[in-house]
Amino acid sequence: KLSRRSVRTERRLFLADGPKAVEGALAAGVVEEIFATAAAVEQYAHILGPIEVTLVEPRAIEGLSDSVSPAGLVAVCRFFDAELGIMNRRDQAADGPGLVVICADVRDPGNAGTVIRCADAAGADAVILTGDAVDLYNPKTIRASVGSAFNLPIVIERDVTAAISAAKAAGLRVLAADGGG
Repeated sequence: KLSRRSVRTERRLFLADGPKAVEGALAAGVVEEIFATAAAVEQYAHILGPIEVTLVEPRAIEGLSDSVSPAGLVAVCRFFDAELGIMNRRDQAADGPGLVVICADVRDPGNAGTVIRCADAAGADAVILTGDAVDLYNPKTIRASVGSAFNLPIVIERDVTAAISAAKAAGLRVLAADGGG
C-alpha cells in the first residue's frame, strides 16, 4: 500500500528500496522494518550488521519494489522532512554563504533525486521541494538520490514565494535558473 502517495502521507511511512537507500535510512535512524531475501542478507551483511531483518521470498520483494531488477532489500521508513525554519538554524560559523537548493515544480522523481544527490555532493545545507514538486517519498526519488536524501535536511513547502522569502530572511542570496530560458 505504501506505493500510493495517499497511503504514504496518511501513515507517514515510505519504502526505501535497494542497498544505498537502506544504508542511508539506517544511518539516519528512520527505519521501522527491513525485508530482504536470504541472498540479499548475505550480500549486504556489511550494511545490515546485527539488525533484525524479516526474510522474504524474491517474489515478495518484487511486490514491494518498483525497480526492474530489485536488489532484494527494502526498508519501511518514517518520514524525515524538515521544517522551512531549518535555514535559520544552519551553521552560522561556517565560512562563506550557505547553500540551499530550492526546486520549484520539479515533477520527475528521477530529476528530483538527482538534484538532491548533486546538492549533497556540493555540500548544500538543505534542499527545498516547493510548488507542484514530486513527492520526496516516491520510491524513484529516494532511489535516484542514491542515499543522499538521508544526508541533508529536505523541506517540503508548497508555497514557492514562502520558500524564497525564507531563504532571503536567512541571509541567502537567491539565484534562479529556468530550463525555458
